[in-house]
Amino acid sequence: MKTRHIFIFAIILMYFFSCAQHRDHSHDHTHEHSGQDDCRGTDEHAHEQADSHGHDHDDDSHLIFVSDEWKRLIGLETVKAEIRYVDKLFSVPGRIIPHSDHVADVSAFVDGSVNSVFVQTGDRVEKGDELICITSPEIGLLRAEYEKAKAELDLSRQNLQRRKKLYDENVISDRAFQEAELEFELKKVQYEYAKKRLTAVGVDDKQLAEPPAEHSDAVGATLHIYAPIQGIITERQVRKGQKISPRDRLFEIMDLTTVWCEADIFEKDVHRVHLGQEVVLRVSAYPEKRYSGHIIQIDHTLNRETRTVRVRIQADNKNFELKPGMFASAFIITGRKDNALVIPRDAVLQDESLNIVYVKEGCGFHKHIIRLGLQSDRFVEVIEGLMPGAEIVTKGNYQLHSQSRMSGVDPHAGHVH
Repeated sequence: MKTRHIFIFAIILMYFFSCAQHRDHSHDHTHEHSGQDDCRGTDEHAHEQADSHGHDHDDDSHLIFVSDEWKRLIGLETVKAEIRYVDKLFSVPGRIIPHSDHVADVSAFVDGSVNSVFVQTGDRVEKGDELICITSPEIGLLRAEYEKAKAELDLSRQNLQRRKKLYDENVISDRAFQEAELEFELKKVQYEYAKKRLTAVGVDDKQLAEPPAEHSDAVGATLHIYAPIQGIITERQVRKGQKISPRDRLFEIMDLTTVWCEADIFEKDVHRVHLGQEVVLRVSAYPEKRYSGHIIQIDHTLNRETRTVRVRIQADNKNFELKPGMFASAFIITGRKDNALVIPRDAVLQDESLNIVYVKEGCGFHKHIIRLGLQSDRFVEVIEGLMPGAEIVTKGNYQLHSQSRMSGVDPHAGHVH
């Protein structure tokens, strides 16, 4: 009787065990089918897919699966590795400075006091715009001498014309006519001298013809100072009522439509640079932008302490984004290599001593360890680890890398083709 009960109990256990196996097998096939046909599940579903693929396919054991929603959240973008040219270059640190021929210090050439200031720091001015009006006793004296010389010249001209008429009518002698000519030439020299003294202190022809009359109590002693170049007022060191002298710098004006970048080239690299060489500049303030320039000067002496030679690079700056004082990376182009397998520089991540990228494979992303060749400011050459046409993650790769660490994927796993 006991033997019969044991036998029946064994049959029941075998039945339940068989049912449990069937349910597990059906569950596995359900998820495997879902993972192959649909890449759009939730994050939780995506991780279940990763687990099920990992059991059946060795290549998929290191794939990272993420949902479409998560891709949108991290702004994931991809590009294809392509065969194209890549620039040969080397980079050096530099600093942005103003073009020395495009900087002007504005001062007065005489002592005086400030009546009006027409500009503020940061204002953009054109050449000839009014900056300041001053009153100067010296200007008054010089103008008086000029007006006197001008009047005497006019009188001597009239006298010469009258004597010429009399001379032509044989009324006066040769000597009388020559005396009139000599007097006219003398007055002319005195007039030109008085005029030059005024122009030397900043009085132009317009102010000579029409003296500024804004300040009626100082007519003839006022002076307007104008911008000598176009540019931006970078310094203003004057205010209304201030006493000034020729030693005072009133304004600094910079034309920043063109700037320079100074960089120091190590002695071993001096042979790689030459005048006119193309350079690409990058600054941290605008990391996505590149600025084109070229080498305009190479020093003829070596800095004995740093063992470097200074070069000067000129770059266009129409948008005024490159500002004096900024640090820059100067990528000096030395040549070009054609038919290289190239990917964007931003696609490459550093993991310890390894260069890695994430490649879209099916519904997931796989980490590839790659070896790099030439590196330009925007692209890098891949000499091992990728095939042309591979779809590389350029944005969102940091998040994928964090996801791979969290999911326990071998951080050094990757293909080498």
